[in-house]
Amino acid sequence: ADVADGPIPAAFSWAANPDVKAYPYDPQKARDLLKAAGAEGATLTFYVTEGGSGMLDPVPMATAIQADLKAVGLNVKIETYEWNTYLSKVNAGLTPQTHMAEMAWMTNDPDTLPFLTLRTEAWPKKGGFNSGYYSNPQVDALLEKARLTTDNAERGQLYRQVQQIVHNDAP
Repeated sequence: ADVADGPIPAAFSWAANPDVKAYPYDPQKARDLLKAAGAEGATLTFYVTEGGSGMLDPVPMATAIQADLKAVGLNVKIETYEWNTYLSKVNAGLTPQTHMAEMAWMTNDPDTLPFLTLRTEAWPKKGGFNSGYYSNPQVDALLEKARLTTDNAERGQLYRQVQQIVHNDAP
C-alpha cells in the first residue's frame, strides 16, 4: 500500500502533486514537537466506530494508532460506538475532551473530499465535515475556484497548490 501524503490521492494523477512527499517516520521528531508544544505525555480521547464506516477493521486500526502514539509518549483512550451513535458524535464536531476520530472516505473526484473536509465553511457547526477545524483562507479560495472551473488542467494546478499548502501547514 502507498502511504498517504495529502488530501489528493496519487490515483488522481492529473490533480495530485508529485512534489509533495509523505513525512518520514521519525518518532524522535514527534517527541520533540510534542515537548515543544507542552503536550508531552498527554492523554487523548479517540472516538472509533465498531463498524459501518467502510473501514475493514476500525478497532484494530485504532489499536495500531494507539500503539504508535504510545511510542512517542502519548496516552490514547479509545472509545468505541456503534455507527449511528458515532456519527452523531463526530458530525457534531469534536469537543475539547475528544481529540481524535477515525473516518474512512472514498471519492471519485478531488472536488468532493477536500471541499467537504478542508474548508473553513465546512466546520461542523456550519454543517460540514471539517472536524479537524483546519482553516486556511488561501485553501478556501483555491478549492472554490477549482470547483467552478471547467478547464481540467487549471483544476489540476489548483488542487496541486491545495495539496502543497495543506502539507506545509502540518507541523
